[in-house]
Amino acid sequence: MDKTLIVLDSFEYKEKQHLLEDVVCDFCIPVFVYTQYENRITERFQRMKYVGGLFTHMAYWLLSLKYAFSLIKYKNMQSIIFINPIVGIFYAGIARIFHFKQTLTIAGFLFERKKNHFYYNIRKKMVSFCYRQVKNIVVYGQKEIEFYSKEFPAFKDNFRFVQFGKDYNYKIKKDFSYPKKYIASGGRSNRNYETLCEAFSIFRQDIDNYDCLVATRPECVTPAMEKSSVKFVYGIVLNQFGAFVKGSDFFVLPLKNIGLSAGHMAMMEAMSLKVPVIVTDIPAIRDYVDDKHVFFYEADNAKSLCEVMELVSKNRNNKIVKNKIDNAFELYERQFSFKALLRRIVFVSIKD
Repeated sequence: MDKTLIVLDSFEYKEKQHLLEDVVCDFCIPVFVYTQYENRITERFQRMKYVGGLFTHMAYWLLSLKYAFSLIKYKNMQSIIFINPIVGIFYAGIARIFHFKQTLTIAGFLFERKKNHFYYNIRKKMVSFCYRQVKNIVVYGQKEIEFYSKEFPAFKDNFRFVQFGKDYNYKIKKDFSYPKKYIASGGRSNRNYETLCEAFSIFRQDIDNYDCLVATRPECVTPAMEKSSVKFVYGIVLNQFGAFVKGSDFFVLPLKNIGLSAGHMAMMEAMSLKVPVIVTDIPAIRDYVDDKHVFFYEADNAKSLCEVMELVSKNRNNKIVKNKIDNAFELYERQFSFKALLRRIVFVSIKD
């Protein structure tokens, strides 16, 4: 059985390395390397209003590039699996430039269209160059295979769908407190906060004892959103998001009606905390949950979202909500832990 380098995306997994080894020992001899997405510098940039987005991305890239170069010492290892996709793409580029002969698997592929055509084309060329070296490109939404196969036809046989999974037991957790009862929402990719703002303005006409807080970054918020009754909270980091969600009455995940996956990390954290979830009814979410686990609303329909918010708020302590909370928690524990994700990705990487 061959050794496989597995590049994880959190230092938190160090303490449970023996459990992860047990999960994949049937498929390979794992060698784990630990990376992270954020540090003190990225956290500081996230709070900056106008240039924070640019500086945060630059900090992410520099941190990931540093990790990628540190992996060159493993150039003779035959197989590498990247749970951290940013480190993965940089290493894949390095491997192609220096002609490393390795089998690479990168999880979490996400390529969004951008309004800036120059930036979009640069990113597309970078992806096309780096991923030429990658055998398995793991996506977290079934529909994404079709979408990305059209966007990157050269890689159409390399895309693999694997259900996402993550643990949220951060070693150091930051608190979050708010003096009033609130509805939580948050995240960046593929979010539709316009619909949430419109729905909440209708909602509070009849139910005015809630605030609606959205944890995101300034670049995701338009001037019109800032003028709405929704309150946008900046600077909440990964190990604080759980406290933010847990303190809420329920969690709303408003997504754009497109084929790309998004929001799984936030949705699963709410499920793991036994907080009821309201989410846009799109195929990328149906890949993971159904009506037994969450409350769905029609995409781009503020009235539909408002009606579901009213239903949940009025029945927060009744069976209609509690049953979904319990079902969602049980599903998360069984299907969406990080151990389950790792086993699925390792299996995909070696089965061919």
